[in-house]
Amino acid sequence: MKNIAVIGATGEVGGGIVQALLARGHHVTAIARSHAKLTNLAQSLGNPAHLTLVTGSLESDSTAATLVQSLPPLDAVAVSVNGPRITAPILSHTSEELAALVTQDIVTHYTAARAFIPVLPKDAVFLGIGGGSADFILEDGAHLSAAQAGLRMLYRGLAHETPNIHVKELTVASVVNSPATRAFAHELWVTDIEIGEHVARIIENPEDFANPIWRLTRRGDSGLPGFAADTPTRVQGFKQAQEVK
Repeated sequence: MKNIAVIGATGEVGGGIVQALLARGHHVTAIARSHAKLTNLAQSLGNPAHLTLVTGSLESDSTAATLVQSLPPLDAVAVSVNGPRITAPILSHTSEELAALVTQDIVTHYTAARAFIPVLPKDAVFLGIGGGSADFILEDGAHLSAAQAGLRMLYRGLAHETPNIHVKELTVASVVNSPATRAFAHELWVTDIEIGEHVARIIENPEDFANPIWRLTRRGDSGLPGFAADTPTRVQGFKQAQEVK
Protein backbone atom coordinates (compact mmCIF):
# COMPACT_ATOMS: atom_id res chain seq x y z
CA MET A 1 0.00 0.00 0.00
CA LYS A 2 1.30 3.45 -0.95
CA ASN A 3 0.45 6.86 0.48
CA ILE A 4 -0.73 8.92 -2.48
CA ALA A 5 -1.96 12.51 -2.70
CA VAL A 6 -4.43 13.38 -5.45
CA ILE A 7 -4.61 17.12 -6.10
CA GLY A 8 -7.83 18.14 -7.84
CA ALA A 9 -9.60 15.11 -6.37
CA THR A 10 -13.11 16.45 -6.96
CA GLY A 11 -12.62 17.24 -10.64
CA GLU A 12 -13.81 15.39 -13.74
CA VAL A 13 -10.77 13.09 -13.67
CA GLY A 14 -9.60 13.39 -10.05
CA GLY A 15 -12.53 11.49 -8.58
CA GLY A 16 -11.85 8.52 -10.84
CA ILE A 17 -8.20 8.52 -9.82
CA VAL A 18 -9.16 8.50 -6.14
CA GLN A 19 -11.64 5.67 -6.66
CA ALA A 20 -9.18 3.52 -8.65
CA LEU A 21 -6.37 3.97 -6.13
CA LEU A 22 -8.63 3.08 -3.20
CA ALA A 23 -9.86 -0.01 -5.03
CA ARG A 24 -6.25 -1.18 -5.34
CA GLY A 25 -5.68 -0.82 -1.59
CA HIS A 26 -3.74 2.44 -1.41
CA HIS A 27 -4.14 5.18 1.20
CA VAL A 28 -5.32 8.29 -0.62
CA THR A 29 -5.20 11.90 0.52
CA ALA A 30 -7.79 13.72 -1.59
CA ILE A 31 -6.99 17.42 -1.99
CA ALA A 32 -9.28 20.13 -3.39
CA ARG A 33 -10.20 23.74 -2.72
CA SER A 34 -13.79 22.96 -1.68
CA HIS A 35 -14.38 21.07 1.58
CA ALA A 36 -18.03 20.53 0.61
CA LYS A 37 -17.04 18.82 -2.66
CA LEU A 38 -14.51 16.66 -0.83
CA THR A 39 -17.19 15.59 1.63
CA ASN A 40 -19.52 14.72 -1.24
CA LEU A 41 -16.75 12.68 -2.88
CA ALA A 42 -16.12 10.71 0.33
CA GLN A 43 -19.84 10.05 0.80
CA SER A 44 -20.21 8.85 -2.80
CA LEU A 45 -17.39 6.35 -2.15
CA GLY A 46 -18.89 5.15 1.14
CA ASN A 47 -16.47 7.10 3.40
CA PRO A 48 -13.62 4.56 3.06
CA ALA A 49 -11.17 4.25 5.93
CA HIS A 50 -8.12 4.76 3.69
CA LEU A 51 -9.34 8.14 2.41
CA THR A 52 -8.20 11.41 4.00
CA LEU A 53 -9.69 14.75 2.97
CA VAL A 54 -7.56 17.89 2.86
CA THR A 55 -8.66 21.34 1.75
CA GLY A 56 -5.85 23.23 0.03
CA SER A 57 -4.81 25.29 -2.96
CA LEU A 58 -2.03 25.71 -5.53
CA GLU A 59 -2.88 29.37 -5.93
CA SER A 60 0.65 30.42 -4.95
CA ASP A 61 3.95 29.08 -3.67
CA SER A 62 2.94 30.00 -0.12
CA THR A 63 -0.44 28.21 -0.22
CA ALA A 64 1.25 25.17 -1.78
CA ALA A 65 3.93 25.15 0.93
CA THR A 66 1.23 25.31 3.61
CA LEU A 67 -0.51 22.39 1.94
CA VAL A 68 2.65 20.26 1.90
CA GLN A 69 3.30 20.95 5.58
CA SER A 70 -0.15 19.60 6.48
CA LEU A 71 0.41 16.21 4.82
CA PRO A 72 2.05 12.97 5.99
CA PRO A 73 5.06 11.54 4.09
CA LEU A 74 4.00 10.53 0.59
CA ASP A 75 5.05 7.91 -1.95
CA ALA A 76 3.39 9.61 -4.89
CA VAL A 77 1.50 12.72 -5.98
CA ALA A 78 -1.03 12.90 -8.83
CA VAL A 79 -1.93 16.39 -10.07
CA SER A 80 -5.26 16.59 -11.89
CA VAL A 81 -5.97 20.30 -12.25
CA ASN A 82 -6.72 22.56 -15.20
CA GLY A 83 -8.47 25.80 -15.97
CA PRO A 84 -11.96 26.18 -17.47
CA ARG A 85 -12.34 25.08 -21.11
CA ILE A 86 -13.11 28.53 -22.51
CA THR A 87 -13.20 28.66 -26.32
CA ALA A 88 -12.65 31.80 -28.39
CA PRO A 89 -10.50 32.90 -31.35
CA ILE A 90 -6.90 33.18 -30.21
CA LEU A 91 -6.51 36.90 -30.97
CA SER A 92 -9.72 37.78 -29.12
CA HIS A 93 -7.92 37.33 -25.79
CA THR A 94 -6.06 40.25 -24.30
CA SER A 95 -2.48 39.52 -23.29
CA GLU A 96 -3.57 39.52 -19.65
CA GLU A 97 -6.39 37.05 -20.35
CA LEU A 98 -4.07 34.71 -22.23
CA ALA A 99 -1.54 34.84 -19.38
CA ALA A 100 -4.30 33.90 -16.92
CA LEU A 101 -5.43 30.96 -19.07
CA VAL A 102 -1.88 29.64 -19.42
CA THR A 103 -1.34 30.05 -15.68
CA GLN A 104 -4.39 27.91 -14.94
CA ASP A 105 -3.11 25.05 -17.11
CA ILE A 106 0.68 25.23 -16.65
CA VAL A 107 1.68 27.24 -13.60
CA THR A 108 -0.55 25.29 -11.18
CA HIS A 109 1.34 22.11 -12.12
CA TYR A 110 4.62 24.00 -11.79
CA THR A 111 3.60 25.28 -8.35
CA ALA A 112 2.79 21.71 -7.28
CA ALA A 113 6.16 20.49 -8.59
CA ARG A 114 8.07 23.20 -6.70
CA ALA A 115 6.27 22.36 -3.47
CA PHE A 116 6.15 18.55 -3.60
CA ILE A 117 9.18 17.28 -5.54
CA PRO A 118 11.77 18.54 -3.01
CA VAL A 119 10.05 16.66 -0.15
CA LEU A 120 9.35 13.38 -1.94
CA PRO A 121 11.65 10.42 -1.18
CA LYS A 122 13.90 8.88 -3.80
CA ASP A 123 11.98 6.86 -6.42
CA ALA A 124 8.66 8.49 -5.54
CA VAL A 125 6.27 9.37 -8.37
CA PHE A 126 5.10 12.84 -9.37
CA LEU A 127 2.47 12.50 -12.08
CA GLY A 128 0.36 15.10 -13.85
CA ILE A 129 -2.72 14.77 -16.05
CA GLY A 130 -2.49 16.60 -19.38
CA GLY A 131 -4.88 17.12 -22.27
CA GLY A 132 -4.82 15.70 -25.78
CA SER A 133 -5.21 19.16 -27.29
CA ALA A 134 -1.42 19.37 -27.00
CA ASP A 135 -1.48 17.48 -30.35
CA PHE A 136 -4.34 19.19 -32.17
CA ILE A 137 -6.33 22.41 -32.18
CA LEU A 138 -10.04 22.37 -31.54
CA GLU A 139 -12.22 25.10 -33.04
CA ASP A 140 -11.43 28.34 -31.14
CA GLY A 141 -9.08 26.40 -28.88
CA ALA A 142 -5.59 27.42 -29.99
CA HIS A 143 -4.82 28.87 -26.55
CA LEU A 144 -5.76 25.54 -24.92
CA SER A 145 -3.42 23.66 -27.26
CA ALA A 146 -0.58 26.09 -26.58
CA ALA A 147 -1.00 25.64 -22.82
CA GLN A 148 -1.19 21.82 -23.02
CA ALA A 149 1.83 21.62 -25.31
CA GLY A 150 3.72 23.79 -22.84
CA LEU A 151 2.60 21.59 -19.95
CA ARG A 152 3.95 18.50 -21.73
CA MET A 153 7.35 20.15 -22.21
CA LEU A 154 7.33 21.22 -18.56
CA TYR A 155 6.99 17.56 -17.53
CA ARG A 156 9.74 16.51 -19.93
CA GLY A 157 12.03 19.12 -18.39
CA LEU A 158 11.14 18.15 -14.81
CA ALA A 159 11.81 14.48 -15.63
CA HIS A 160 15.24 15.40 -17.00
CA GLU A 161 16.22 17.61 -14.06
CA THR A 162 14.93 15.38 -11.23
CA PRO A 163 16.31 11.91 -12.06
CA ASN A 164 15.78 10.60 -8.51
CA ILE A 165 12.01 11.08 -8.83
CA HIS A 166 9.79 9.40 -11.42
CA VAL A 167 8.19 12.43 -13.10
CA LYS A 168 5.43 11.51 -15.57
CA GLU A 169 2.56 13.06 -17.49
CA LEU A 170 -0.48 11.07 -18.58
CA THR A 171 -2.01 12.82 -21.58
CA VAL A 172 -5.73 12.06 -21.92
CA ALA A 173 -6.55 12.34 -25.64
CA SER A 174 -10.25 11.59 -25.31
CA VAL A 175 -13.39 13.22 -24.03
CA VAL A 176 -13.86 11.80 -20.55
CA ASN A 177 -16.84 9.69 -19.54
CA SER A 178 -17.22 11.08 -16.01
CA PRO A 179 -20.12 11.54 -13.57
CA ALA A 180 -20.87 14.86 -15.29
CA THR A 181 -21.13 13.26 -18.76
CA ARG A 182 -22.37 9.71 -18.02
CA ALA A 183 -25.91 10.39 -19.30
CA PHE A 184 -24.75 11.25 -22.82
CA ALA A 185 -21.22 9.78 -23.01
CA HIS A 186 -20.14 8.05 -26.23
CA GLU A 187 -19.15 4.41 -25.89
CA LEU A 188 -15.65 5.17 -27.21
CA TRP A 189 -14.83 7.78 -24.57
CA VAL A 190 -12.32 6.89 -21.86
CA THR A 191 -13.86 6.72 -18.38
CA ASP A 192 -12.55 8.52 -15.32
CA ILE A 193 -12.02 5.12 -13.66
CA GLU A 194 -9.93 3.88 -16.61
CA ILE A 195 -7.76 6.97 -16.30
CA GLY A 196 -7.41 6.23 -12.59
CA GLU A 197 -6.39 2.64 -13.28
CA HIS A 198 -3.63 3.77 -15.64
CA VAL A 199 -2.44 6.31 -13.06
CA ALA A 200 -2.33 3.49 -10.48
CA ARG A 201 -0.31 1.23 -12.79
CA ILE A 202 2.29 3.94 -13.35
CA ILE A 203 2.54 4.77 -9.64
CA GLU A 204 2.80 1.12 -8.61
CA ASN A 205 5.50 0.19 -11.15
CA PRO A 206 7.15 3.37 -12.45
CA GLU A 207 10.19 1.45 -13.73
CA ASP A 208 7.91 -0.19 -16.32
CA PHE A 209 7.04 3.23 -17.72
CA ALA A 210 10.44 4.72 -18.52
CA ASN A 211 9.18 7.42 -20.88
CA PRO A 212 8.09 10.59 -19.06
CA ILE A 213 5.00 11.09 -21.25
CA TRP A 214 2.23 8.50 -21.77
CA ARG A 215 -0.85 8.92 -23.95
CA LEU A 216 -4.30 7.48 -23.29
CA THR A 217 -6.72 7.61 -26.23
CA ARG A 218 -10.34 6.71 -26.85
CA ARG A 219 -11.16 3.04 -27.20
CA GLY A 220 -10.34 1.24 -30.44
CA ASP A 221 -11.33 -2.03 -32.12
CA SER A 222 -10.12 -4.00 -29.09
CA GLY A 223 -12.70 -2.28 -26.93
CA LEU A 224 -9.94 -0.91 -24.70
CA PRO A 225 -8.46 2.59 -24.61
CA GLY A 226 -5.19 3.05 -26.49
CA PHE A 227 -2.16 3.46 -24.23
CA ALA A 228 1.40 4.08 -25.37
CA ALA A 229 4.52 6.12 -24.68
CA ASP A 230 4.49 9.52 -26.36
CA THR A 231 7.81 9.88 -28.17
CA PRO A 232 8.63 13.10 -30.02
CA THR A 233 8.87 12.68 -33.80
CA ARG A 234 12.34 14.11 -33.65
CA VAL A 235 14.25 13.07 -30.56
CA GLN A 236 17.02 15.43 -29.51
CA GLY A 237 18.82 15.12 -26.21
CA PHE A 238 19.24 18.06 -23.85
CA LYS A 239 23.02 18.16 -24.42
CA GLN A 240 22.56 18.01 -28.19
CA ALA A 241 20.20 20.95 -28.03
CA GLN A 242 22.79 22.97 -26.13
CA GLU A 243 25.47 22.11 -28.70
CA VAL A 244 23.21 23.19 -31.58
CA LYS A 245 22.72 26.56 -29.90
